[in-house]
Amino acid sequence: MLTHKDVSEILDFIAFLKETEKGSSIFSRLCRELQPLFGFSSAGFIPFDPKNQTILTSGYLAYNCNEQVFLQYILHYSSEDPFISTGWYKDNRSNVALLSDFIPEETLIHSRFAKEFLSQVPMLYCMRIKIYSQGEFRGLLSLHRTKELGDYTARETSISEILFPYLGQFLLPNPDPKEKDPFSVTDHGVIIMTENQQVLYSNEIGSRIYREIQDELSGDLLKKQTPFFLQTPKGPFRLRTFPLGFHISVSLPEGIQKCRRREDKEKLHVLFLEPLSTEPAAPGKVGGLLSPKQLEVSRKVLQGYSNKRIAETLGITEQTVKDHLHAIFEKLRLKNRWELIVFFGGKTGENRQEG
Repeated sequence: MLTHKDVSEILDFIAFLKETEKGSSIFSRLCRELQPLFGFSSAGFIPFDPKNQTILTSGYLAYNCNEQVFLQYILHYSSEDPFISTGWYKDNRSNVALLSDFIPEETLIHSRFAKEFLSQVPMLYCMRIKIYSQGEFRGLLSLHRTKELGDYTARETSISEILFPYLGQFLLPNPDPKEKDPFSVTDHGVIIMTENQQVLYSNEIGSRIYREIQDELSGDLLKKQTPFFLQTPKGPFRLRTFPLGFHISVSLPEGIQKCRRREDKEKLHVLFLEPLSTEPAAPGKVGGLLSPKQLEVSRKVLQGYSNKRIAETLGITEQTVKDHLHAIFEKLRLKNRWELIVFFGGKTGENRQEG
């Protein structure tokens, strides 16, 4: 049950909306105004095409989270998102839902969706609010919380139900109609191919890197979702492969439209190339725990070097590299080289298995 203070805060927020100019430029300010009501750690707006109710590839808004994560979401993880896969976003009976409405916490924590995607935001709990404009469904406002903050309460969902009609006109950006390729402005490489390695789409970065790695690819590799690392002239990249999702808008480059038409004929895969930091974070982050040689080994790991190549580059044995890594993991309380990359590079994701 809402208190007088809750009602007062809701009225203050509605007054703020009425006095504020609409558009994407105010999204961060709007989130800051919402935080006292909901206490979220990050937020995003996922735009939908009102005609076919599929996710648009432009117009996404982010607050305290990496916008590049949205690329992975539209290409793959939207198909694993319970808010989408269950069809909730099309259900007229509810305008607000929690991730915990669809999946128990313990199941969620150990799910691939949480480990591979939610950890990148970072978040564990999520509340989604449907956004309408002139009676048309236009997208989802996604409010995120980490595990430490706990799940949303009945009070907070009640407040969301009151506010959702007011949000639409202020959350809807104006996508540039001239931008045909949503992946042309990213520093990530995106390649979409068939199981027979026929490339149906690639952005510019993806095309450049693919020419260097195509001999290393195989059908078995495309089926695996274990990431590995590449050293390229454009720097180190983390390469992940995953099936292509189809909850995205038809207003996409022709190559991806071909993917949609071929969906029923053969499985399609996304090669997602994520640039990695080439240097460890500020030295203060390790507090002097690592020796100069251990920092040097850490730097090579961030650059995507294998143990063998690190040994050759530094003029030491491969066993010495392993000893250094063991000591680094012990000092920093890490389990493997991917956690080391997360620690230094600020990235998140699944563990790498050293080959």
